[in-house]
Amino acid sequence: MAAGVVSVLGASVSAHAQTTAKAAPRPSPRQERVPQEDPSVNVPEHSGCRVDARFSGLWPRVDAVTFHPTTLEERAAFSKLLPALLAAAPKQKDVPPELTNVAASVGFFLETWTTPRDTFWVLRERPDGYHGAGAYVIRTGEASHDVVQVPHPYFDIGTEDIGASLFSCPPEGHAPRLFMTATAHRYKGTPGETPEDPEHPADVAHNPEHLFQTVTDLAARQLPALRVVQLHGFGESKVQKGRTETLAAVVSDGTRKPGMWARKVSSPLEDVMGPGVKLFPDGVQVLGGTQNAQARLLQAYPLARFLHLEMSSRTRKALASPARLDRLAQILFAPLED
Repeated sequence: MAAGVVSVLGASVSAHAQTTAKAAPRPSPRQERVPQEDPSVNVPEHSGCRVDARFSGLWPRVDAVTFHPTTLEERAAFSKLLPALLAAAPKQKDVPPELTNVAASVGFFLETWTTPRDTFWVLRERPDGYHGAGAYVIRTGEASHDVVQVPHPYFDIGTEDIGASLFSCPPEGHAPRLFMTATAHRYKGTPGETPEDPEHPADVAHNPEHLFQTVTDLAARQLPALRVVQLHGFGESKVQKGRTETLAAVVSDGTRKPGMWARKVSSPLEDVMGPGVKLFPDGVQVLGGTQNAQARLLQAYPLARFLHLEMSSRTRKALASPARLDRLAQILFAPLED
């Protein structure tokens, strides 16, 4: 979960954590936050899969981040990094050595994380220069052209854990290639910013100039038939007001004419989330993500698909169940037959 945030998934450090696991002590503000694997956490007894504890280190404390807009240098560096990494990932587990210096030139670590199941290449900001540029994890070896995105850590509480779990413990033969997350609170882009302000530069889902958008675009160019699952959460008190039935989740592709993927997943999602899963705009007129920057970007790619999944706080809490998460992954990453 995001550092400094109380997870909706209870005392566990991720959605797959054992209830008996103890959280690691929070580092002092002066310490460099370097993720370390802790074999005592994230072990679902029934599946044999766990989320590596280092994922929690992708999210620095909110007050450790001073947001800065994406620079031309960052875009240029990632225009070299992403295509090269995505091209190399299916064939090798060692990071191309020349790319480490490219990442370092714009304040990023390029690391290799080895787990019992996977080898990941991880692009994350140096702890002495957190500025909300995002974190990006690439799976090596066999993987699909699916991408999991968490645009609102700290705010859509629990989406961090759910996203890391979906990416780390996917169905056999349907492992996503890329995990992407914001690393700044969506409403902490400028001093004194409030949700009512007209612009939110740290909100990656609504700032098309952010590095998050650049990485999405590069992935769409590199991965034919890209599918992006973007996870969101909503507070029930405002959205449920005046409704006679509980709204558990809203499925959308960011348009008012949902395509095959959105339609295909919306019905079986009730098996995971219970009654109240609605397809936008057929079953509900809110939370459709029609202004979403990544949705709009991917509409320019004929083979790319985008799924905007809004989940209530109750739904996110229910996804503490590994069995529910397994079923959710099976639905989201199932092959599409056109």
